[in-house]
Amino acid sequence: MLPKLDVPIYDLTLPSNQKKIKFRPYLVKEEKLLLMALEASDSEVMLNTVKQIINNCVIDKIDVDDIPIFDLEYFMLNLRARSAGESLELQYVCKNNIDTKTCNNLMRFNVDLLGIQLEKNINHNPKITLTKNIGVMMKYPKLSLMEIFKNMDSNNPVSATFDFITNNIEYVYENENIFYAKDNMKDMSAFVENLSSEHFKKIEQFFDTIPKLRTTIDNKCKKCGFEHKIVLEGLQSFFG
Repeated sequence: MLPKLDVPIYDLTLPSNQKKIKFRPYLVKEEKLLLMALEASDSEVMLNTVKQIINNCVIDKIDVDDIPIFDLEYFMLNLRARSAGESLELQYVCKNNIDTKTCNNLMRFNVDLLGIQLEKNINHNPKITLTKNIGVMMKYPKLSLMEIFKNMDSNNPVSATFDFITNNIEYVYENENIFYAKDNMKDMSAFVENLSSEHFKKIEQFFDTIPKLRTTIDNKCKKCGFEHKIVLEGLQSFFG
């Protein structure tokens, strides 16, 4: 029987709830699945692949469908760093115009993956006050909900947006009374539809300010001298 190699075990704290989990690096078989999913450029394939890799690599019991999206991205970033190297070389073409001509210099730079933290907005708050006595408590979009809405009717985006927001409300409160969305989704939908434009924008702000996997790299083009601020956002930006 061929020998079996030991793999290191790492700890990671999930940003949303500070829960600590243990995981192992992904192996060649999982890296192959990930690369195939990235090449496919299909969101459904990518979601299913990420779920499979997380289930394989996380040692603690964890419900992948119950993980907020930004937790999932943060975990995958750290998994990639521990599995394929903490430094990632990326390429970026300088599009600065010089005397009507584009520079087009190919810049290469390294990104320290373990140095990247979730970008957080100081104005973000899941508890939203609508009036003096009434407000809502939001919950973070999770993988299970994203799968439900990935095939939303593109011909009716307004209705889809309302449904998505309604499904991410945990409860509505009025003074000391709490009304949980899970107890009556029909009433919760009616509540959302009867919000004023001002109140609805407050809820939209919750989604606009959710923590996100994002970092800005300062890089000066060696050919033309232009100083770039290169924004990397989303999971695919950090897998090369």
